[in-house]
Amino acid sequence: MSRISRFALFAVLLSVVGLTSCLDDDNHEWLQMKECWGTVIGTQEEFKIVTDLGNTLLVAENDNPSFQVEDSMRVVATFTELEQKDENVYNIRINAIRQLLTKDPLYSSQLDEQQVDSVGHDPIEMYYAWFGGSYLNIEFGVYFSDPQTAHMLNLVVDEERSTDKQVYVKLTHNAFEDTRMYRGYGRVSFNIADLIPEGTDQIVVVLEWTDYMMLPQTISGIYRQVKADDTTPVTYTLLKKGTIDGSTSSVPVQ
Repeated sequence: MSRISRFALFAVLLSVVGLTSCLDDDNHEWLQMKECWGTVIGTQEEFKIVTDLGNTLLVAENDNPSFQVEDSMRVVATFTELEQKDENVYNIRINAIRQLLTKDPLYSSQLDEQQVDSVGHDPIEMYYAWFGGSYLNIEFGVYFSDPQTAHMLNLVVDEERSTDKQVYVKLTHNAFEDTRMYRGYGRVSFNIADLIPEGTDQIVVVLEWTDYMMLPQTISGIYRQVKADDTTPVTYTLLKKGTIDGSTSSVPVQ
């Protein structure tokens, strides 16, 4: 079951208001820094980041040169805008950058009974979920005790309930019996481009999860196909539920 991977939780207590994802790549600033989710184009010597919302960030300065980027790598980066070169094109200075966990969905018909159980039935909280490019991007909250204990996150497509116009997906969490002591958050992207049936250019995505009250939660939104020649930044926000505050531990996803 190689498609199911784990993410490690590493807690770092925040002494200031926590950074949230810059959903529009523009207006959410903290000490003049911004944050984006995107894909690296190029090599370590010269690269740019194409954000999930359609902006192109040209790396003029890099204050995190020890992080080795690769072409097509998914990353989360905090940056300072230096100059706007063109519409949706900016020169930037990278302040920090790290790899973003990116996974393909799992399909219910491909999972046997043991695999269905292994994806997990533990609760999870959703801070933000939105469409960007080919991805469903999620910032989530979990409780944990041991930062060395790996948890597992997946997106499972319910093929029995899904139709050509509406697809049901569930965010699953396996905590591997890690006890709940600290509150943390993490980030993950799921490539959902293949969820759109042939011959159509959009589909309703119904996203489900179970919260820490053990209550089922559901949100939905229209996911539209991103055309190769479409350079217009676009985003469809599924959910904007609360913010990550200073009492929350930062939990990078690996």
